Amino acid sequence: MENKINKKRLLVGALIKGYLESELLGLFVFLFFWAVSKAFGLFGNILFGFMGVATVFCVMADYGLKQGEKAIKKVELHGEEPCRNFGLAIGAMASLPSWLSMFVLILSKAEIIGNILPAYKIINAFFFPIIDIPAHTADVSEMHPACFILFAILPFVFILSGWLSFRWGYDRVDLKSKLLYKNNK
Repeated sequence: MENKINKKRLLVGALIKGYLESELLGLFVFLFFWAVSKAFGLFGNILFGFMGVATVFCVMADYGLKQGEKAIKKVELHGEEPCRNFGLAIGAMASLPSWLSMFVLILSKAEIIGNILPAYKIINAFFFPIIDIPAHTADVSEMHPACFILFAILPFVFILSGWLSFRWGYDRVDLKSKLLYKNNK
């Protein structure tokens, strides 16, 4: 076990585990959504959109909790520099592909490059049901520019979950006891 906190490895791990695992699980959410979207309508978008956000939150929580626990041990045992808020960087790194794809989508909307709205939806499969509400067609020219407000808010799920979970792991918050048992204070 290393005695130092390897922040570069944590960031690369956030990109690989946080984004790619969310994308893989998000593809399953997308496929199930696609299979029932006509029958469920808007309710399906909301239901599967919640599932996509929960998928991202759970994947990032798993990674952040584990890395926060490892980090505090290295701080206490080996005198490493405290890094309680490093979860913000972890979440930002995991959200990077979503931000980059949104930037390319902006270029597409400005007609600098071709239509990439279908690719954008697949790159962000975990958010597909939510993205599909305001941008239901596959043509970026039919998409209202106000959609970018929603698209800019969605990647903050990575940042929020990465920050909270790393901090909880770092502070050794026992979520099971907080959720299942009453505090007798």
